Amino acid sequence: MAMRMTGRFKMRIGTSSSRQSGKLSLCAAFCFFACLLAPHLSLAQANARGEADKGGYGLSQWPQALRMADFILSLQNASGAIPDERGAITVNEDSNMEYALIGLGAAYGASKDVKYLNGLEKGIKWLADREEMKDRNWKGSWYYVYSSDAPYAHIPTSPGPGIRDVRGVDATSALFVYLVYLDQRLTGSSALARTYAANCRAALMFLLNHNLDLDGLSRSSWQLDISDGQWHLFKCKYSADQGDVYLGMRAGEVLYRDARYGQAAVTLRRQTPIRVFSASLQRYALAIQEDGKLEISDDGNSAAFSQGYLSWMWGVTSSNRAAVEWLRSKVQPDGSIVSIAGKPISSLNVAMLAMASRALAQPTPRKSLQWLVDNAYDANTGGIRSSLGADGNHEYNNETAFCLLGFLGFLPFE
Repeated sequence: MAMRMTGRFKMRIGTSSSRQSGKLSLCAAFCFFACLLAPHLSLAQANARGEADKGGYGLSQWPQALRMADFILSLQNASGAIPDERGAITVNEDSNMEYALIGLGAAYGASKDVKYLNGLEKGIKWLADREEMKDRNWKGSWYYVYSSDAPYAHIPTSPGPGIRDVRGVDATSALFVYLVYLDQRLTGSSALARTYAANCRAALMFLLNHNLDLDGLSRSSWQLDISDGQWHLFKCKYSADQGDVYLGMRAGEVLYRDARYGQAAVTLRRQTPIRVFSASLQRYALAIQEDGKLEISDDGNSAAFSQGYLSWMWGVTSSNRAAVEWLRSKVQPDGSIVSIAGKPISSLNVAMLAMASRALAQPTPRKSLQWLVDNAYDANTGGIRSSLGADGNHEYNNETAFCLLGFLGFLPFE
């Protein structure tokens, strides 16, 4: 199982319609956890005082953000499913729909327009209905891809040679719990957290029991091997996946006050910069391969995503400052961000820089955000074109959501 999942979003984004340990005491865990969260508290207080726009983010600065949310809503059907892009036959490939729902939550937080909250809650219900809750071996997990048409059966999808299908992706289980937390944060009501308590606990316990390694980092997923017809753990540890699992574990601790979730989140935040940050390159690697070696990528989507996403989550740290400095070094005179000359210019890179800059309280990348509006924003649909260059006309729900988060200056936790 040395082959990697070529469909993972953190590695590359393709066409969605065609590609398929010591114990801490309860008190100590909570105190340590609270200390690690401190970098975001002042930013959250600034939001409460209505100062987010002064930093160059928010609807008054970037009204296009709500059109992006409307684009995501335009993809959602009556049952709550959000196809990966317009015309796609797939839903939630590589957790795309879950990222899209975070975007709807951010839009509701900024506008208080109930249609975005309704979209978020319909999406949560759709995901809950797809979660495996009967088979004890897979309880708390999802398949990698589902059909966009009722009854929304899973679509067996191969990430590469020798593999027939994928399930138990760490990000998918974790992000579901984060979405339930996000609903509680936005509404002040724990109704959904109570309704889906069994689903959330099952999702986090699946990760704790099946994906987390002894070092506390998360292994990617489970793959169905064609040669023996068995499911095998894909042991690659994607850097951005550690962030996804952190979101879910921290959300679970907030919702259900379970120290196991809080300790897992603490470990992920502490260990990821130690294990997955390249001291020589001064940025996060793409992954820890199955053989334990760091996998480095200079590809725009892959490299920029990890730098921005993890920095967005964990705020001011030395690793994050270095990672964002690397990302800023790739900004071109026109505001676009190019890591490799001659490659298509990715819209996602700008979103990641904006998200990270907000979390680190660094200057807003206004020129890059304006470049995104002028070059990748589709005023007709509200979607964001994936890139400028070959195959760049796709408007994915997840990429549009990340851009929305960047424009609004949305932070993952209060």
